[in-house]
Amino acid sequence: MDDYVKRKLQEWVLSEYIDNFKGQQISETNFKLLLGEEKAQETLIPPWGPRLQFKKKLGELCNNEIEPSTSKMLSPCATSTPGKRNTDEANPPIAKRLCGTSLGRADDMTKGKQIMKRVKGKLQSKPADQQSSLKYKEFLSHKIKVLETDKKEVVGVFGKTGAGKSSLINRILDQGNLLPSGDVSACTSVMIQVEANMTRDGKYTAEIEFITKEEWEEELQSILAERKSEEGNDDEKEDSDGDTDEYEDADKIYALYREDGNEASVNNLMDSRHFKSIPEFLSGKKKEFKTSQAEELSRELWCYLRSDILSNEQQYWPLVKSVTIKIPNVKDLLEHIVLIDLPGNGDCNKSRDEMWKSVVGRCTTVWIVSEINRPVSEKEAWEILDRSVSYLGHGGQCRSISFICTKTDNICVDDDMNKERDSILSRNKVAKKKVEEKFNKQPKIKEHFNIDKDFFQVFTVSSKEYRKNRVLQPEDTEIPKLQEFLRNLNDRRTKTSDYVSGAYGILSLIQGAKSSDMTDRKKEVCQVLENNLKEGLETIGQSMDEAYEAFERCLSEGVRQSVETCEKIAKDKVIEPGRNGRGYHKVLKSLCKNNGVYKPIRKKGKNGQREINLNDSLASCMRDLTNETFKKYFPNQGKGSSINDLIDNFTLDTNSLVEKHPEVSLHLTFLKTEETKLKAKLKRDIRERKKEIYNILPKSISDTMRPCYERAAQYTGTDSLESMRKELRNHLKTFKEEIFHKGKKEMLDLLKEIKKHIVEELEHELQESMSQSLKTPDSLLVPDVSEEYEEMKKCYEKLPSSTNATTTA
Repeated sequence: MDDYVKRKLQEWVLSEYIDNFKGQQISETNFKLLLGEEKAQETLIPPWGPRLQFKKKLGELCNNEIEPSTSKMLSPCATSTPGKRNTDEANPPIAKRLCGTSLGRADDMTKGKQIMKRVKGKLQSKPADQQSSLKYKEFLSHKIKVLETDKKEVVGVFGKTGAGKSSLINRILDQGNLLPSGDVSACTSVMIQVEANMTRDGKYTAEIEFITKEEWEEELQSILAERKSEEGNDDEKEDSDGDTDEYEDADKIYALYREDGNEASVNNLMDSRHFKSIPEFLSGKKKEFKTSQAEELSRELWCYLRSDILSNEQQYWPLVKSVTIKIPNVKDLLEHIVLIDLPGNGDCNKSRDEMWKSVVGRCTTVWIVSEINRPVSEKEAWEILDRSVSYLGHGGQCRSISFICTKTDNICVDDDMNKERDSILSRNKVAKKKVEEKFNKQPKIKEHFNIDKDFFQVFTVSSKEYRKNRVLQPEDTEIPKLQEFLRNLNDRRTKTSDYVSGAYGILSLIQGAKSSDMTDRKKEVCQVLENNLKEGLETIGQSMDEAYEAFERCLSEGVRQSVETCEKIAKDKVIEPGRNGRGYHKVLKSLCKNNGVYKPIRKKGKNGQREINLNDSLASCMRDLTNETFKKYFPNQGKGSSINDLIDNFTLDTNSLVEKHPEVSLHLTFLKTEETKLKAKLKRDIRERKKEIYNILPKSISDTMRPCYERAAQYTGTDSLESMRKELRNHLKTFKEEIFHKGKKEMLDLLKEIKKHIVEELEHELQESMSQSLKTPDSLLVPDVSEEYEEMKKCYEKLPSSTNATTTA
């Protein structure tokens, strides 16, 4: 056995099987031939778990090392008769075995990008002599640049510390101990983003973003002021349950400063000597790591991710805003996906809190992780879902939620492996049923989502058993199911189709520009298309007006109810929420200082007090009355009468013109692909703008209430609590009409803007595309891309019929 095989097995954490490979004389020359050889793999690696890992890694290795010319080897497979097997090849080469799989399709993406790289070179190599040719080339270069923009799906992973999130992610990605897990507590405030390293260097990389010096100084001032106010006052140290708890903020001081943090002033704690090992924090830069092994990167990141009060080493997690980790050889799972390990709620630190809201709002799917022993009664897991639902639903873009019960192997039975397996599987079945029943009783979920059979799933997993295979088979652990879930979401096939279709359209335009004089025919076709565009825009405008009127009715009723009830809502939920005055003045003062939002300090071993948001409470009537209208016009998933359906139904109807005017079929192919790309972009724009529309009510209320909050925050002394309460009550009583009418107007203004944006984008972009394809002079100087066009056409014709049936050129 040569060093190549040994090195690969070590990289893949399969060192214990090196002797098996050596005994079978496996070398670099025959190593890749093991792909698809199930019996040989079983002989070399008997256990299921490690063998599945080897199979996955070998497939990725073979795919990554296929040369661009290999795509030519795939064509016989693509053109063979369906259902007919070639019996002449008992052991087909690797490239042929990949044909028709996601790996083969990914190669079309690679080839497509290589073709368009050549086209870009040709566009840049020859200077254009004419102004029209220069503008034309700039137009094409822009289209190619837009084509290469990758939009990633975001999977948010929530769960309390110790629920098994890190182990789950490690097992799903087959990455050993990349994310630290175990007895040491995780830092609950750090956001960890995991994605694929798409370079060929095969390295594990990490990028750490810190909060700013100013933010840390402000946090220190708050912590020390809180500590000073509590000295000598035992009552103030008690939480709402009467229990004495140690604040997590005290851990922040100890983690970063150790004994130096005792009795130190803010100026002393901000001295640069404390940050010698992290100069990036002082300079406002990101810290980067690059390693060859997952375990090596894990060791480097330990002090930035974990909280361990028993360690004597300095820990930097209090300063970390987020960590982005990139992993090699996970293209099939993460090429178009980002996995984000999220804190269960926002953060007292403003920048962390804003990032949390932004990331949660970008999640297309969410995993709620909880231990199997109490998935229904586990309070924190369900509270996370309850707190996040508005950011995921109308304020976000979530299309599915999964509840993942971990540690299913933790069960007490007799020393009988068959009985233990049966008990685990039986408990898993019961847990799934109970979790589904509880989920269906969550009222907020139904307010924000159109629930269908694919929206909610429950998984019961064992990361430990997937690795050891002591009692459970890999499929029993349901880790393979989650891997398949990611593969489906990754959807490399659709990404390849989108890229190839768009590239084919651009090349069709360039090729069509070389056609002979067809001025009259182009003019005729252009007139028809412009009429179709005008009619389509009128239809969209009318439907958007109907949506505006529906929202106007809901908001008008919301204003009426809010004016009637706002004083009582504010009193019961915030101003006098049934608590005695002891300690509540600090809560209310913190709320006023933070523009109406109180973020509780996390406490060790407890969920702690919940966030109090006066702006959300005041907006609740108007939001409740618009929820159904939001779900109708801006759903995250499903079909109906939504704005997205309006976009889908819009068309220039280029297909009907191809048969009548085949001589301009290349131009029409370009216009069809541009229309498809533009509609996809508009749906993304709508998704982002609807978040702004949903969140405008509490933002508007916060802005209107700000002068009141600022005045209330200034009160001090023994009567400060009552003074703050009086300030809030008086302001609401005086300005409640203005507060809610302003919120209504701002939401309706945003609805007008979204209509304007859709109509103007469609009109401007499609008019420009029609102008460049059908109104350009025949004397244009364009590069010869005949070869590139024919190559891309072959890739395009291999796409599923549903993709390329729309245009035939």
